[in-house]
Amino acid sequence: MALEQLFERDDAKPIDRTVQKWNTATQSLCIAAMTLFFLMRAYTRVFLLNGFNKEDWTCLGAWLLGVCYSVIALIMGAHGGGLHIDDVSPHDQVVFQKTVYVTMVMYGPTAYLTKVSLLWIMTRVFSPFRKAVTFIYIFLGVMLAYYIPAVIVKIRICDPISKFWAPDHPGTCLNQRSIIMADAVVSVVSDLIILLVPLPLTLGLQLPTKKKMRVMGILGAGGLAVASSIIRLILIVYTGQSEDGTMAFMRINMFGNAEIAIGVICACLPALSAILSRVYHEYSNSNKATGGTSGHELSKMKNQSRSMKTDKSRSRMSYLEMTSDQDVLMHNAQSEPKVETTVHGDRNYYGSENPGGSLAIFKTVDVETSVTRRE
Repeated sequence: MALEQLFERDDAKPIDRTVQKWNTATQSLCIAAMTLFFLMRAYTRVFLLNGFNKEDWTCLGAWLLGVCYSVIALIMGAHGGGLHIDDVSPHDQVVFQKTVYVTMVMYGPTAYLTKVSLLWIMTRVFSPFRKAVTFIYIFLGVMLAYYIPAVIVKIRICDPISKFWAPDHPGTCLNQRSIIMADAVVSVVSDLIILLVPLPLTLGLQLPTKKKMRVMGILGAGGLAVASSIIRLILIVYTGQSEDGTMAFMRINMFGNAEIAIGVICACLPALSAILSRVYHEYSNSNKATGGTSGHELSKMKNQSRSMKTDKSRSRMSYLEMTSDQDVLMHNAQSEPKVETTVHGDRNYYGSENPGGSLAIFKTVDVETSVTRRE
């Protein structure tokens, strides 16, 4: 801090800390929002539903890495990130470059786990659409095939690694801008796919427009991160080779943090939907039970409460089993088969409402039974 004050006196003008302040606000908001939404998801899965599924564990990993990613960005800002490089002391420049190295390595695994959480939810919701599910798994495999070597390349970006934050050391380094650019392009493409995949699948359902919009909104919300990833890509193109690295990379990194935070939050939205659905369900039942009921009838109901306890318990269990993260969006008929209409030689999908107030996808099945009588 003393060196920074010295620079301020030498330059005879105050240091512009606008970007630094924006970084502090951005990272604080990202950490708070990711934590709040993930805790709601964890509460829903542990206390209301049937425990963690595979996508919940990947979401846990994405949240942990996302929080660490934002904390490192705060450290980056404390050591010159967001200031012009001339206003940053040599010591802080070294620390800044070390944080840049860590964030480069962390970005890939964090982004991948976030996207896996979102796409695994889609595979559960749209499991009757086998081609779409197959495409999602192939896409996840392609992303994994990119991110594994990408992380290895970033770890070994310089030989020796210390040359990354000490350019005067002997050794060689790969092109940092090209590596970050590749990551940005992959992020834009993958975010667009996450945004677009639910649209044609949901539009093909025989649902009211409102319900279609709700499903597309919840499942496609993760694609909102595409805005941050596009801005990040643009900044890399125009400022990636700037000599004012402490200013340029801080701006790029903030949009990377925003992209991750939006993805984690959107992966938790089905859990929030589950809580809201449960509250609405209980409120509706309460209104039906008390609406238009006289005092005498209420007294009667109280006297019958013991006999109704078992039925209420069963109803609650049935509701909670039905209302998983994905079932809040659509209840898959494969777990509770229900045939609305049978069309020979064709597959049709229908939507309706289940008792929990959640949407259902029903796959029509053509069943043909033949009976042979033995003489």
